[in-house]
Amino acid sequence: MEGKKTLGVFSALGTFGLLALISWKADVFRMVISELTLFISGGFREVASNHTTFLMMFPVILAVVVLELPCTVGAAVLQAKILGKSGKHALSDIFKELGEGNHFFTFFIIVLLEELFARWFFLGLLTKIPFLSGTVTFYTLFLIGNGIWALIHLSNFKEEKDRKLLRVLPQFVAGAFFTYVFVKYGLLAAILAHFASNTIIFAAHKVQRINVIDGLIVGYAVLCAAISYALMEKPLADVLPWFADNPVFRLQGWEFWDYVKVSVFLSASFVIVFGLLLYDRGEAGKKKTDKDIGLIGYIIGIPIVIGLLYGIYALLGLFITNVPYRVLVLAILFTFLQKGASGSAMARTFWSGLPDTYVTMCILQALGFWPALGWVAVETAIHAPRIILNKLDD
Repeated sequence: MEGKKTLGVFSALGTFGLLALISWKADVFRMVISELTLFISGGFREVASNHTTFLMMFPVILAVVVLELPCTVGAAVLQAKILGKSGKHALSDIFKELGEGNHFFTFFIIVLLEELFARWFFLGLLTKIPFLSGTVTFYTLFLIGNGIWALIHLSNFKEEKDRKLLRVLPQFVAGAFFTYVFVKYGLLAAILAHFASNTIIFAAHKVQRINVIDGLIVGYAVLCAAISYALMEKPLADVLPWFADNPVFRLQGWEFWDYVKVSVFLSASFVIVFGLLLYDRGEAGKKKTDKDIGLIGYIIGIPIVIGLLYGIYALLGLFITNVPYRVLVLAILFTFLQKGASGSAMARTFWSGLPDTYVTMCILQALGFWPALGWVAVETAIHAPRIILNKLDD
């Protein structure tokens, strides 16, 4: 048990450190701090009018999480000093009872509903009413919506004596940061910032110790990353148009094997980084309940899944005209299918599965249906040893 706690601390601090490093390298801290100060001092309109690119949205979200977490922890320490240590918390019990399941889906939907209420309803919908569109009204609605959202978290405390207003100061402080993201980029960005912040907490919960198979999984990913990078003839920066406000999926001069090599490299890199940071495969010794669909199932299922991806992408176009946001929403929807048995596994699903699925969607759009079938077949063959090792680890 102590070993799991130590690994949990490593995962939480390591993930936080990685986010801080990426944000620092992207050189966004100065802008974010300046805009946060502007937002808190009443200048939300200036923040809203300074919408940067879709690609820049991600380091901004990471920087917000890096700045928000110490403030939230500070607020938690402050309320604990004033009110004393609280009793049992519902989240602890939830993590203790976690088993194998689609927990990323469950917790993501919870965050979605919270953001719809606290941010979209009060600040996105109500502010559209003419007499509620002023600056004073905006901040009044922010205080009301964020306050109610924070107060809802009092229900997490099991003992009545712990349900005091100051207990939810950390949630109120965190909500101010998420509101800044909402004002700057909209609902989806606020959801991602909120969930990204939660993953730092989730990362501390583990149910399994490291074993030899996990080392082999990361080792094989290192091999795939090294070989694919050595074989790549096109610079990795060529894929940046996938993350533009008006993305270009079919990259100039790129052929089928170029897409294979870059996808193998990126997928393997995600496994290496987050396989090490957010290790947790599942519950050791658990019984296998899912049936193996076998080779025939894969052969039949792959074209169906690819067809669904194209179909849902087209359907989303009826509601989401912004192409990169549409791809991101589709990536989230298909990441919902991934299972895990712990908070750390849930965090890994978010940080690894989401970008991996986004890249997959970009490549499917670039290749078209029939070449995409070949690409999936090659990808499956390359990753087969890792898939087998994952099954052995189950």
